[in-house]
Amino acid sequence: MNRRYFLRLTGLAGAATIALPSLGYISTSLKDAAVGVIMNELSYLKLDKPGVEQFVDDYLRGHYITTSMKAKFNLMSCYYLGVNATKSLTITKLVQTYLVSTDFFLNKMDESKTVKYINRNMPYKMPCYNPFSFLYYPSASS
Repeated sequence: MNRRYFLRLTGLAGAATIALPSLGYISTSLKDAAVGVIMNELSYLKLDKPGVEQFVDDYLRGHYITTSMKAKFNLMSCYYLGVNATKSLTITKLVQTYLVSTDFFLNKMDESKTVKYINRNMPYKMPCYNPFSFLYYPSASS
């Protein structure tokens, strides 16, 4: 093996090492990444996958993530690297908004029931919806 062949082979191997993972990164849509993040973060719950997809559609419609390249890169990187909500504010907000928009709190946080998406919670447009209301929970015994 001569030196030129070795350098060519090493260069091709290095380029493939960088190019192949980036092709997977580019081929994943923002919606798939957001659905994957929610499903991974709330894996202990029974989630309704079509409901999660509908929530992500509603969440991304008119949200700054769709126009900000930095926010897209952040969400996609969190999805591929398996970052959890304790390390990313973007994921924390996404998961919190999803949970408040479902029937999880209306079902008294029962983890055995399937969590279904109701409607995107927008507190400035629909201020009456309160999943943390005392009406949904039994009174505390003293």
